[in-house]
Amino acid sequence: MAEDLSKTKLIVSLLHQTSSLPVVSEFLKEKGLTHSAGSWDVLLNKRIIPAISNHQISNDDLITLLSSAEECGHQHIFLYKCPKDTAIEIMARDRITGALKKMALQDLLTTPKVLEQPSDPQIVDVRWETAKTDLSLTIKEVSSRKYRRHLDTEQHDGKIYEVYGIVEERAVNVAKIHRNGLLEIRIASISNSNKYDSEVHRFRGHIKSLIPIDSFSELSLSVAKDRLWTERATLQKLIRYSDSTIRDEAGNALRAVTGSIQSDLSANPAVGNSLDYLLEQDENSYCEGANIWFNKSSELSADIHVLLTGDLNEFALPANCTEGDYNYVLHQLRQFNHRVS
Repeated sequence: MAEDLSKTKLIVSLLHQTSSLPVVSEFLKEKGLTHSAGSWDVLLNKRIIPAISNHQISNDDLITLLSSAEECGHQHIFLYKCPKDTAIEIMARDRITGALKKMALQDLLTTPKVLEQPSDPQIVDVRWETAKTDLSLTIKEVSSRKYRRHLDTEQHDGKIYEVYGIVEERAVNVAKIHRNGLLEIRIASISNSNKYDSEVHRFRGHIKSLIPIDSFSELSLSVAKDRLWTERATLQKLIRYSDSTIRDEAGNALRAVTGSIQSDLSANPAVGNSLDYLLEQDENSYCEGANIWFNKSSELSADIHVLLTGDLNEFALPANCTEGDYNYVLHQLRQFNHRVS
């Protein structure tokens, strides 16, 4: 019981980092339990631990909630594709089970690990989403990152010193392959960098026995970027535009930015028309990047911020979100990525 209690406290601590009180309270409410809580301390000691002791919920239930919370949002997502038959072969249970046994990780199929900040990146969860057949395979890695944070500027003996502290943060990376051939590589946002090449390369190498990345090609989002801008007049209820960049064949670029984060580029026709003019003058012009918000609706729990910048197959969700919100955004981007004839 002491070991289980320690695990419960660790899971709740991680939920504190990646989720919110209302989300965990809603989880307890759905279980038919007392769910009001004004603080994380009350939530843990007055709500969750008694529920665990009375066998009303389990640590496995909390792990499922944690997975949903920490695997969605605050990430840069890179999309890849392969033929459906290849995807089905890659995610076959016999193949994955055999690969995990060679890595001495077969226990993950029944018991995911809960780790805070491992010294080395570790695969902590491998699971399938199943209906009548396996629909997807998810592989999760937890790692620890260190970076410098500026703390102060000091002056001594006629000299100026910049003082930095070493910050260590927990990072959760996810690979999810779908039966239809889509592969998502989700990399936890890096606090002090906008370059993800090395982290993507490292993570892909770590999971190559399970998901061989050489079987995939990048899935460009260029069509989605163009359509989201050119069809903005019909998308005002769905999307708010914070900024957008159009680049022509010669490399010239125009960027439009709103005056505030709550504003919408669509509200100022003159600004939007200037970008449209560049698109119309050069048939090879394209939308290079966009900063958009999917508006809260019956299908979204909140406004969801999406960055369409960086690599051609990359988009980013700067804030954590629910699994439902993440899946909604991914679905919308894939829908817009189909070229309309």
